[in-house]
Amino acid sequence: MPWCSAPSLPVRAALPELRWEPQGDLPAATSAAALMLYVALVFTSKTELDQNQVSRMVAQASYDDLELATGRSRSMVADGLKRLQNTGLVTPEGSAQRRSYVLAGPHEQWFKVPCSAIVKNGVIRPFTTFNLRSKHELHALKLYLYFAAVRPNNQTFSMAAYETIHDRTGVPERDIRRALSLLISSGLLVNIDREFSRTLKVNEANKYYLNGSTDFFPRQRPVAAAA
Repeated sequence: MPWCSAPSLPVRAALPELRWEPQGDLPAATSAAALMLYVALVFTSKTELDQNQVSRMVAQASYDDLELATGRSRSMVADGLKRLQNTGLVTPEGSAQRRSYVLAGPHEQWFKVPCSAIVKNGVIRPFTTFNLRSKHELHALKLYLYFAAVRPNNQTFSMAAYETIHDRTGVPERDIRRALSLLISSGLLVNIDREFSRTLKVNEANKYYLNGSTDFFPRQRPVAAAA
């Protein structure tokens, strides 16, 4: 699919809480792995009604599927899923043989995550460039989801000042430029544009274009002229 939907409020709430530090027996890198796995689960999720007829998003993916999608080892997938559960972003259901993951709500507000532009044969290609050895990779993934979550529905780009990015994601302002470079080099981000407002006589906040954002607005076929 060109894009998949993700619930906005729980994602935006979780981003500042995910830090490059161990949590119990989980190493720091699992915070970054958790965000990769969350994107992979979003790509496999479907909307269904629970027993109370309340809409929810449920993903079904095996460890093999998640290893393939993210390029992570089986142990990192297991630890990353634990980290996701600890943050409350997903809740597992079912047996080990048939495991489902319920994405945390509420689902009234949601955002689009580009899919087909970055996925090939079940692999989220930009994720294969990450080695999870640096805090900057976690920062990059946090910025990616933040930009996706705050993009206005009628635009192909997101706008945010460094100060706002820090406030909303917890990424230090001094580290934002490095995170943006990783997003560009990995292919998750295709362009950063900064414009000067002639009206306000100041530099506007950067415009960030996600890879695949043009797919949010499918081209309409021209209407044939009446005979």
